[in-house]
Amino acid sequence: MRAPLAKLLPILQAETARAIETAAAEIAPEQVRAKITAAAKAGQSALRVRLPSPVNVRDTEAAKALTAWCKKEGLKLAWENRAADLEDGRRVIVWEPEISWSVL
Repeated sequence: MRAPLAKLLPILQAETARAIETAAAEIAPEQVRAKITAAAKAGQSALRVRLPSPVNVRDTEAAKALTAWCKKEGLKLAWENRAADLEDGRRVIVWEPEISWSVL
């Protein structure tokens, strides 16, 4: 007799949450600091952090850390959206952080 299979829904939810947190590593303050410093050196006063995978990272721990860090550093943070096409043909809205700083 086979052992019963685990319910699929909680497994899928856990895998999705794990993938979102992994993608959110792109917006960790250490990562963003390097990106905005490079943008500033190129004469820019803002940078949108493009995410490699089309997932919503706004509610992640990395997003909370980024928000706190931007506030502490005096940077303006806005969440901007864009449409992204998935491999299966669906179109989703992706929210990405845009960090800006004023030029003196």
